[in-house]
Amino acid sequence: MILRSYPALRYFLALSAGIFIYPIYKFNINYIWITTGILIFLVSFSFKMPKFHWLKYALLPIFFLLGLVSSHYFDDRNSEIHYSHKKGFGKYLAVIDSYTEVKPKTYKVIAKILAVKNTSTWEKSSGQVLLYFNKEASVYPKFGEVFAIKNNLREIEPPKNPLEFDYKTYQARKNIFSHQFLREGDFIKAGSHSLNPVFTFANYLNVYTHRVFSSFLDTPKQLGVAEALIGGMKAELDFETKQWYSATGAIHVLAVSGMHVAILFWVLNASLGLILNRRKLPFILTILTLLWTYAVFTGLSPSVCRSTVMFSMIQMGMYFRRDDNPVNTLLLSAIFLLIIEPNWIYDVGFQLSYMAVLGILVLLPVLKSAVVFRNKILRWLWEISMVSIAAQIFTLPLTLYYFHQFPNYFLVANPLVSLVSTVLLPLGLTVLIIYPIPIIGSFSGILLKYTIDILNGIVYYIQGLPNALTTGIQISVLSVFLLYFLISLFVKYLEYPEARLAKSIAFIVFILSAMGIYKVSHQNRQHELTFHFIPNGSGISYIQGRDATFISTDSLVNEPLIHQFHLKNYYDFSGIKNKNIASIKEKGSYQFEIENKKIQWVKGKIKTGIDPKTDFLLISNNAGYYIEDLKDYHGTIILDGSNTKRSIEKLSKEKIGPDSKLIVLYETGSRTFSM
Repeated sequence: MILRSYPALRYFLALSAGIFIYPIYKFNINYIWITTGILIFLVSFSFKMPKFHWLKYALLPIFFLLGLVSSHYFDDRNSEIHYSHKKGFGKYLAVIDSYTEVKPKTYKVIAKILAVKNTSTWEKSSGQVLLYFNKEASVYPKFGEVFAIKNNLREIEPPKNPLEFDYKTYQARKNIFSHQFLREGDFIKAGSHSLNPVFTFANYLNVYTHRVFSSFLDTPKQLGVAEALIGGMKAELDFETKQWYSATGAIHVLAVSGMHVAILFWVLNASLGLILNRRKLPFILTILTLLWTYAVFTGLSPSVCRSTVMFSMIQMGMYFRRDDNPVNTLLLSAIFLLIIEPNWIYDVGFQLSYMAVLGILVLLPVLKSAVVFRNKILRWLWEISMVSIAAQIFTLPLTLYYFHQFPNYFLVANPLVSLVSTVLLPLGLTVLIIYPIPIIGSFSGILLKYTIDILNGIVYYIQGLPNALTTGIQISVLSVFLLYFLISLFVKYLEYPEARLAKSIAFIVFILSAMGIYKVSHQNRQHELTFHFIPNGSGISYIQGRDATFISTDSLVNEPLIHQFHLKNYYDFSGIKNKNIASIKEKGSYQFEIENKKIQWVKGKIKTGIDPKTDFLLISNNAGYYIEDLKDYHGTIILDGSNTKRSIEKLSKEKIGPDSKLIVLYETGSRTFSM
């Protein structure tokens, strides 16, 4: 039934299957091309010979193979000149290919490798890398600049703590596999290089936007929100502002997405519709040109491309009188984008954006018809609330899976944020256009500033309300699929309230409840001791039931970023409800006992020796240099992230006895022991 209503769905699923299969099974690309050619021939034959109409089903494997092919050609490592195939090169030439992101101590950029140097010969090469320029080097890297760099590229490391964000995979899906930190003397500027004119133009617009907004907006919060909401530039956004918007369910406002394109689409339709016929070609071409100009301005992010492609198809559908199935249009836009950029299917924003629009298209008509208001203002408020509810319901499973939280006041926040954003986006774009005009430009800039203050004020107030955010939610992939199955049954039931649908809904709710009860039961019985890997530091988590105690030094124990990036997902998965903190000094030796297991933590030079009865000996800050009786210790020695590579090598070769077990957290990642 669903496949008949939305025929593009089957091809979307086949294409997606090919993309997902590609990283698991590496197929010979030549065999794929041969198979695809045969299938295309069979499909074309089926249209010419009606009695062989069944051959048209070969379209499904064609789209599956198309997923494999697009993934193969998207993967830069399949190029023969990729830098990963050039072993032992001493230098490389790289051109800056991104907007410069300012970090506390470095400038972060994406660079494209142009050539590598082996001995005295330069060879053409390719590939993208992350570069971090130390601010002390007195160089601000700019888009298009070329640098000759001493090769010290390092592979981006996988996560080293339980359920920690996988930055390695995240960057690999963007074709970035290595990074390098650059100090003075590691590089020299070697000129400039012309890049794709579209992205060069986009970078010029980004620089112009930053200059214009900086002249009107005084605080980092004003500038960060303005650049993110209007231009998709997140470099100025601070951690606290992101937390505010996340807690209210309005974080999507700070990532230029479908909502922004929809606002622009609505404004353009309303304004241009006054002077041009909406079904005539000049109107269509003007809308498409302006939409794609905005898409380029925002850096062609996945969500913007999705929305721009979708609205472009809607406009073309109106022109050709084929605008009767918007869900099919949505699926076709997804197919088009995934053929070009297959790894966008993994992008969280891409997934959320599609599900939000799908919810609006499928659920909104049902919800709107539930209650009808005669008063125009009440009707408008009801409809905008239903838009938020429809989008929230369809994005809920993914939101819980990725972010482990739910904004309880989203129904209050989203209509208000949407209303202000509807004014703010066109206002911000207008400021960029009329900025050179003295009086009008200044007035519009001041108006922009106060509008942003209103938006930030609304978000700050709502996130500060009691119980604004439910946190610590952890669901499995199976739960995500079950929730979407439940939502689809619910939508169907609203249209056709049949008993069998009600029974199916009750059955899915029962399964989800049983899974939840089992999980909580397991969490109540857990007893774990985890030694975390923290760069240049260390930390210990003791979990008993749904209570956790985090032990670390005074400088780390209350550091928000440590909890956010290294502990949060682990604690959410463990169902932690009560978090306790225990801090120790930066230097010294500390002994404590957890469930009959003795732990000694040595930090720096100590006067006393090692307790031979200690079960776990945790060594920090290269303290192993000063411990004389290590060879007599027979327990488990753990070296944390504050020890240098040289210290680790010296300890493992010279000072540790054969009866002790050595764990180097930098190599193994965090270690968890059941108690």
